[in-house]
Amino acid sequence: MRTLRAWWSRIAGFVRHKAGERDFADELESHINLHVDDNIRAGMTPDEARRQALARLGGVTGASEAHRDRRGLPGLDAFVVDLKLGGRMLVKYPGLTMVAGFAMAVAIGVGATAFEAISAILDPTLPFAGGDRVVELEFVGADPSSAEQQVIHDFAALRGALTTVEHVSAYRTAQHNLIAEGIAPEPVVVAEITPTAFAITDTPALRGRYLMPSDEADDASPAVVIGYQAWQVRFGGDPDVVGRTVRLSGVPRTVVGVMPEGFKFPIDHQFWIPLRVDPLQFPRWEGPSISMFGRLAPNVTMAQAQAEFAAVAQRTAVAHPESGQPLRPVITPYTQVIEDPFVQWLMRAGQLFVGVLTVVVAINLAILVYARTVTRLGEIAVRTALGASRRRILAQLFSEALVLTLMGAVAGLGLARYALGRIQALNDADGGLAFWITFDLSPAAIMFALGLAAMSAFIMGVLPGLKATRVGVTTHLHELHGRSGTRLGATWTMLIVAQVAVAVAALPPAVFIASRVIRMELAGAGFPVESIVAGYVGLSPDASPADRDRLAVQQRELLTRLAAEPGVTSVGLSSNMPGFASTRRIRFADGVRARTSTDYIPDVGITDAFLPSMTRVGVDAFDTFGAEIEAGRRFAAADVGATNVIVNRSFADTYLLEANPLGLMFRYESKDPKTAAVWYQIVGVVRDFPAFPLNFQRESEPTIYHAIAIGDVARPLVSVRFAGAAPPAFINRFRSVVAEVDPALQATDVGVMVDLYKTLRAALRSLAWAAALVTTSVLLLSAAGIYALMSFTVAQRRREIGIRMALGAPPQRVVRSVFGRAAWQVSAGVAVGSLLSAGFFVAIGLGVAAAIPLLLTVAALMALVALLATLGPTRRGLRIQAIEALRAEG
Repeated sequence: MRTLRAWWSRIAGFVRHKAGERDFADELESHINLHVDDNIRAGMTPDEARRQALARLGGVTGASEAHRDRRGLPGLDAFVVDLKLGGRMLVKYPGLTMVAGFAMAVAIGVGATAFEAISAILDPTLPFAGGDRVVELEFVGADPSSAEQQVIHDFAALRGALTTVEHVSAYRTAQHNLIAEGIAPEPVVVAEITPTAFAITDTPALRGRYLMPSDEADDASPAVVIGYQAWQVRFGGDPDVVGRTVRLSGVPRTVVGVMPEGFKFPIDHQFWIPLRVDPLQFPRWEGPSISMFGRLAPNVTMAQAQAEFAAVAQRTAVAHPESGQPLRPVITPYTQVIEDPFVQWLMRAGQLFVGVLTVVVAINLAILVYARTVTRLGEIAVRTALGASRRRILAQLFSEALVLTLMGAVAGLGLARYALGRIQALNDADGGLAFWITFDLSPAAIMFALGLAAMSAFIMGVLPGLKATRVGVTTHLHELHGRSGTRLGATWTMLIVAQVAVAVAALPPAVFIASRVIRMELAGAGFPVESIVAGYVGLSPDASPADRDRLAVQQRELLTRLAAEPGVTSVGLSSNMPGFASTRRIRFADGVRARTSTDYIPDVGITDAFLPSMTRVGVDAFDTFGAEIEAGRRFAAADVGATNVIVNRSFADTYLLEANPLGLMFRYESKDPKTAAVWYQIVGVVRDFPAFPLNFQRESEPTIYHAIAIGDVARPLVSVRFAGAAPPAFINRFRSVVAEVDPALQATDVGVMVDLYKTLRAALRSLAWAAALVTTSVLLLSAAGIYALMSFTVAQRRREIGIRMALGAPPQRVVRSVFGRAAWQVSAGVAVGSLLSAGFFVAIGLGVAAAIPLLLTVAALMALVALLATLGPTRRGLRIQAIEALRAEG
């Protein structure tokens, strides 16, 4: 109890530090006055009386220090003082503060973003009670990452046999056209699900009810449950939505409930209808693809559930020996998105890697801190002579570095939060990931960032301090007179080489990315994207054979109706959005003067590497996209199904040496002899659209166009062009016309093309800014490292420089002699970095030749940076006078 009271007193003394100091000072002054009065009565003068009183008490300073040691937390007090000193040091060295703070902010921001993103994918949990006990039941074969989903018979058996897993459920995802009064028809993703799944989540409906087992019956009225987001966006938050009738792919269904906000189970769904599948209609291992899941019963482990699952599956397999499927039953956590252990390990290694990158930045910054620490060796020597221990000095250096790294951590966490917010916004817009995967700064990510800050502070403060305090007090005292015995070792100087190499390696890719973004901004799309509304139109996966037979009739009617809409000037078909085609390898006919691969893909070592994009278009598509024919002719009806093709300008300029490409022949390389035997003739050359390549690996986008007829493509891109800017309201009209033609048709990704290209440009700009941030931090680190090296060299060779200048040595010779080593280090870094950067360009298929101009530019830039970094130290060195250098050595 006494020890507890003592610690409580110390804590109270630390918290009430100033009040305690005042109280003690008042009490001490009262004791001094009492002794002064006694001394005066003994016949002393007032001054002598006070001096004797202070001597009797042992000195005010000593008494105050003893009081602090007894009443406060000395170690914490010293730490707070060191932090305040660290703040003053940030102001004293603004250059180091800005460079190191920026580098730490970028490093910790990247590290925290990667840590949180990987953790969100590898360690998620379902956001409802018992979510961590929901499991997935699968049958896997030789490839554990690919599960068999045609398991409707096994689901029927497991549903009544498993006792270790409750509420065994199943679902499949389908796309249906949503048609309702007052709503533009639109395809929506629907979960056909067993109602028992709602019992797993134990989440009540916000309005109405969720699906019940009675909804599975064949004679039950078709029902649908909608999500909160769908209720707000598609139904305008209608309070009377429960009871409304909607049509999903032509089937009328009654809305029976609305689920609460955030509920999107099982993946990212907003519509739920009962799963009605009869196993007796299909042979075993056939039928619709479904996913099975359930919740572990109370007090049941995963291993127990796995054992029972295997036993039930074995009994089912014995009862049906005719299936002959060698599949293994496996239970996994429901939220386990990445099932391959090797991929999981790679992602964990990625988390470690980004942490190591931060450590590397801290090691680089330690060079700068060490150079600053060397200038404070005199101060350290005085403190050591006055009794400060090496441990106390190291604690001070650590605290000073901690202030800097914590400042970087705060800024880095701000960057991470912004980046994660952008990632989450993209995921919300695209719906590409499961609803339980969210990207936001978690406490774990914040602790990770703070841990990196503490580790970096240790590297930046303690490691240089250990080296600086390794020699004796006498040696350090020489620093007060300008005599330095400290040396910048090989490890530290090699780190500067590494800094320069990383900067040179990072700059060309960053400049390359930025140049592509600038090129896209300047070139524009190359066709009137603001006048075109486009969307993919096709049948749902569950469409009947009769629906597929009517495809050509449906497409023709759709084009006719769209062309009749007010303001529409043309309508065209194509197999894909401009710029998003796949590549095909081709071979030109003998006698065609084509470039070799090294002419446009240098140093790749591929013979006849002709890989243009291939796309199919309707005969009127070029008019719709406003693409001008530069040579030859347009497509005609006779070209449909024929071997006549049109190529774009990039195709002719990239692959051909012929002045006139018209009439030249080529074929596609294929393992199919029939396909490989067909020769195609170029009958026209069209202007590039889009005007820039969407693939960073390509300087241009060589493209081949084939003519198609209506009905040749099951899910074509339908593009509608207006005389002026396309009205945004036409997007809903587009969907309505599609539904009017046939409810089985689905229109997806409908929008004005300008919005698509704006989104693409925004994504590329974000990439360019990220590359610029990282590259700038690396470049600043390199420049600061070179500056520190030069400054250290000048201080180290001050006497030599002064004597050589006094003896008449030319300034350029002195500079060459003193800074030759640093120049060698910069040159070595440039050479190593150029090799790494060239490897990047080879890896993306552009070759070394494409990188040479950038590499030369970056090498010149790095030389300029090194020159500017050495300018200040060089001027200081040339101003050294011999008499001053010798006096400093005396």
